[in-house]
Amino acid sequence: MDEVIKTADGTETLFNKEFKEAYHSIKAGAYVESLHKFINPCRIKELAVKNDYIKILDVGFGLGYNVAVAIKEAVKVNPNVKLAIVSIEKDKNIFEKIKKINISEDLKSIYELMFKGKFYKEKIGNETFDIYKVSSENFDLKIIFGEGRKIIKNLPDNLQFDAVFYDPFSPKVNTEMWTLDLFKEVKRLISKEGILATYSASLAVRKGLLEAGFKIGLVEPVGRKSYSTVASLKGDIPPLTEKEKNRLENSPYAVPYRDNKDLSLSREEIKQSWEDRVKERIKFKV
Repeated sequence: MDEVIKTADGTETLFNKEFKEAYHSIKAGAYVESLHKFINPCRIKELAVKNDYIKILDVGFGLGYNVAVAIKEAVKVNPNVKLAIVSIEKDKNIFEKIKKINISEDLKSIYELMFKGKFYKEKIGNETFDIYKVSSENFDLKIIFGEGRKIIKNLPDNLQFDAVFYDPFSPKVNTEMWTLDLFKEVKRLISKEGILATYSASLAVRKGLLEAGFKIGLVEPVGRKSYSTVASLKGDIPPLTEKEKNRLENSPYAVPYRDNKDLSLSREEIKQSWEDRVKERIKFKV
């Protein structure tokens, strides 16, 4: 059973036993992390002020905080807004896990709505997936259950999301979700002005986003010293510091994780390949 943990902002998260990581930053807090590492960097409130319809790709539904906080913040500035959210989630038992945590009062009504959906099966691309879907006045939420790479690869090009919350477990334990090859697939799904936000500060992840064709920027730290990352094709994002540009150019660890063409390498194979290339770069520099 996953352990319930109280985070710094008073909200609760869980410790995932498969990945041996908490779903959220304990030092920042589940709510605070969602707001400052995903919703604000993707400029959800600004989008809601300008538009009545926003499309979001949520990679790693988890305990649902990113989705719930996005809905709350968007509705706050535009009561008529509609969020079309496609979430990707591996764990089919996630709703049972969410029931174990106490949801903060200001999000309870949104969670109650999210729990009113239905399960069914749907063919997307070449694969059939288990789907959970719920519609309400301010949001349509579609959670696709399965292996993340397979889902992303099968999503159609025409979705063109305004924002991507990129929130799998960390690169060291969920390595297959952080490859250059997968970022190329995400690139075809995001609009030109759309923004991708992730908590990761990994050089391998940042280099992968750059080589996939994104420009990247840094987001002020919350609950830790490291800046988190934003990426976009042509959207307005904060700049990289000169120090980070130098690290991405010169550090032997600034090597992207690589998958194969079919996005089917194992986590261990991807990690080993990365480690081998880092060792070569270190040897070469010496």
